[in-house]
Amino acid sequence: VCPALRPRQSAQRHMDEIELARLASAQPAQPRLDYDPAPCACAPCSAYRACVSPMFLVVWGIVAVNYLPYVVWYPLRTASWSCCIVVFHALVGLLLASYLMTVFTDPGTVPPEWHRAVAADRRLAADHRYCTKSGLYRPLRSHYCSVTRRVVLNLDHFCPWVVNAVGFYNRKFFVLFLLYTLLSCSWVLLTLLPSLLDVGALLAGDAPSPLPSPLHSTAAVRHRAVAGRSPHPISGFGWGPNRYMVVAMALMVDATLVLMLLCFFSFHAHMVLRNETTIEGPSPRFDVGWRRNAESVLGRDAR
Repeated sequence: VCPALRPRQSAQRHMDEIELARLASAQPAQPRLDYDPAPCACAPCSAYRACVSPMFLVVWGIVAVNYLPYVVWYPLRTASWSCCIVVFHALVGLLLASYLMTVFTDPGTVPPEWHRAVAADRRLAADHRYCTKSGLYRPLRSHYCSVTRRVVLNLDHFCPWVVNAVGFYNRKFFVLFLLYTLLSCSWVLLTLLPSLLDVGALLAGDAPSPLPSPLHSTAAVRHRAVAGRSPHPISGFGWGPNRYMVVAMALMVDATLVLMLLCFFSFHAHMVLRNETTIEGPSPRFDVGWRRNAESVLGRDAR
């Protein structure tokens, strides 16, 4: 080493020692990294969320198109159909609750105190990746979301249907939203489709459908007779061609959603049980057994 550089190197080494001593006095020797999860917070707004906000209205529109024929337009109020309506309201209520929680819950980002603790310890900083886009150290399994422009904890993906990133704090609600949507659409198809097929057969002049329908039950016929209406199903239904087409299109949408969600929900349920995310793919090193994997997403509390 050049003799002229030795004093400079010695001064630099001395400054490094002073800086390390200052950090040691300001921070604990072993920074606490096992912080408890912060309470759920509302997801921050952004320009992109505002642009894709019509998807929020599309979801409510699909719910409304199913609600009208199932509850408002359906003429029968038998005991069996009243039970069907109760189940329908329960499923739709759970669907909307999980959807709103997915939309408005902040998926989570890097806690400032965690970032400061890692930045103050060279060994910890070497064990964590530094995000140049956000200027933060990233915890394990965290990724930068280019849509929301922030580091998201346990990022799975950004979903335009929920207008939010799916991450640590709202992934449970997203999975429940898929489940309740699948159950709601399946329930409407199983209970309303047979009646619609019967009406279609009558409009075509064919024999009634052999599928069981509340329109042809003894209670339904008695209900129409007491109400002073014809026992003929098409007369008691009271649907014109336009309304019938709206209902038919709604059921077609439901059938399409059921086929899509059977695959989509199975895919996400499989990833939950294997402790995987969409952005990471297969992650066997994080697999701690299906029960603990599910608890890491859904929680231990049955509520």
